[in-house]
Amino acid sequence: GANGRCNWILGKHEMDQAMRTALLALPIFVSSLLNAQTWCPPGATWTYGTDAFGYYGYQQYSYVGDTALGGFTGHRIAGQGAMSYFGQTQVDYWSNSLSFITGLQGDVVTLWSNTDQSWDTLFWMGAVPGDGWLRAPGLYGTCDPLDSVVVMDTSTVILDGMPLHRWEMAQVWSGGITCSTVFTERLGWLLAFEPFPACMIVDGPTGLRCYSDEDISVSFFNFGCGSLVGTTETSTEEQTLVFPNHGNDHFTYNCHQYQPPSA
Repeated sequence: GANGRCNWILGKHEMDQAMRTALLALPIFVSSLLNAQTWCPPGATWTYGTDAFGYYGYQQYSYVGDTALGGFTGHRIAGQGAMSYFGQTQVDYWSNSLSFITGLQGDVVTLWSNTDQSWDTLFWMGAVPGDGWLRAPGLYGTCDPLDSVVVMDTSTVILDGMPLHRWEMAQVWSGGITCSTVFTERLGWLLAFEPFPACMIVDGPTGLRCYSDEDISVSFFNFGCGSLVGTTETSTEEQTLVFPNHGNDHFTYNCHQYQPPSA
């Protein structure tokens, strides 16, 4: 389960490391409580752009209610979206009454796995630089072994007048790929609803376009949350870097494409 996964990580630390983590994380917990629900508040809606295998469009996920699973309360998240093939006028619309089930167990945002019938870690909001855990297995297949996510830095960002905590993350696969991405309180992961496997970062979700809930509403995309605009028509400010080039046994894939404002 999710707490088991985090306890496994914490079990690798020495006692003084655990104490340091607890003390450093305390301000995050206190401030998060002042911001009310740190994950999945009423009205929470995420919209992502998609560019995969010649298709482009958007995916939108919305919190629609609660359920009980594995002894914990879960958030039922429905999905919908639209996809179109490059050069074609046909649009394929889809909807799913249940795309994800998440939870908030202490300071751990959890994700329900239908395969394992248990909770896994989607994000650990108590993590400080140096802490890490294995990525939750997702819909896109798994790596062998699974890649890990590691906290590199933390900061605070103000979105729609609300201060939110942000974690700069490195996603590392044993094959040598390091993908840098971001998790922001309430908004979640920058690139997709769940971490995309580092060993499969070729095509896929292209970033958080919009997020809204009962308190805030933010947009990072010039063409509207549900636009079918292809990636070739998006902002030229987007940047994808692979370095070093040429590389031998290791390279870094920097996939910051929709960077929220840092004000």
